Amino acid sequence: MSRIRLFESRDLSEAERLTGLSLEMVTPLIRHGRWRRTLPHVEKLPVLIWMQRGQGRVTILGRTRGFQPSTAICLPPGTPFSIEPGAMTEGTLLRLPNLFEAPLPDTPRMLRLSDVSTQGELSGLIDRLGRHGDLGNPSAGRAALGRVILISALIEKLASTQAVAHVSRPAALAVRFARMVEKHLCTGATLEEIGAEMGVTATHLTRTLRETAGMTAAAYMQARLMHEACRRLSDTDDAAATIAAALGFSSAAYFTRAFGREMGKTPSAFRADARRVARA
Repeated sequence: MSRIRLFESRDLSEAERLTGLSLEMVTPLIRHGRWRRTLPHVEKLPVLIWMQRGQGRVTILGRTRGFQPSTAICLPPGTPFSIEPGAMTEGTLLRLPNLFEAPLPDTPRMLRLSDVSTQGELSGLIDRLGRHGDLGNPSAGRAALGRVILISALIEKLASTQAVAHVSRPAALAVRFARMVEKHLCTGATLEEIGAEMGVTATHLTRTLRETAGMTAAAYMQARLMHEACRRLSDTDDAAATIAAALGFSSAAYFTRAFGREMGKTPSAFRADARRVARA
């Protein structure tokens, strides 16, 4: 994805430069469904997750780790991840425009903020960014743009002072597997076919994912596919048969059975519930 150079893009307004900027709360009670965060998925923009309070687990590229309060999780675009917030978790998920002057780390990072003043600085920037107002207003847009750059600079400073965590051989294989799942998502590729392309057996992948993510490789693949199914059922008007074909299922009936087994309800019932929640 190309990055916009702010000072070489004078023909773009602040609102255009900040396209995609959004914030949402990360709590145990997710209004539009826990599946949106607890199932593996990707975001098109860089993501910063600021966990202010509570504990929980995050799975990034097939590797599950716990997080503590005052943790900043940085994810490049297209990074598969899921979050399981604990009972007292309070956090913010921030999608940032992919600006040249405001980059996040190029690899996933989990950064601990031990300094209280630094915690307050990041919390304050995110809070004010969440109340940016109309980005079409030049002054509001410039203020938001400035805060995005300040957040980027703060994260860059923190990342430079904290060592990159060692990646074990199983974790490295899990990363390759998660990337391969994204590559073959919706193609109907089997675990055996993905393993063959990676040069490892399905059994070895299953053993690895159990170690790194606490689930089988097949379960990870199914969870990733179910997130895409839920997203399309919730956010589009596509018929279930159309979605089934797009996801690589051999038939609508097979999709309905698989969806019901994983999500506990039929696709039509899931869509009806999602629409009801959205209207509330």
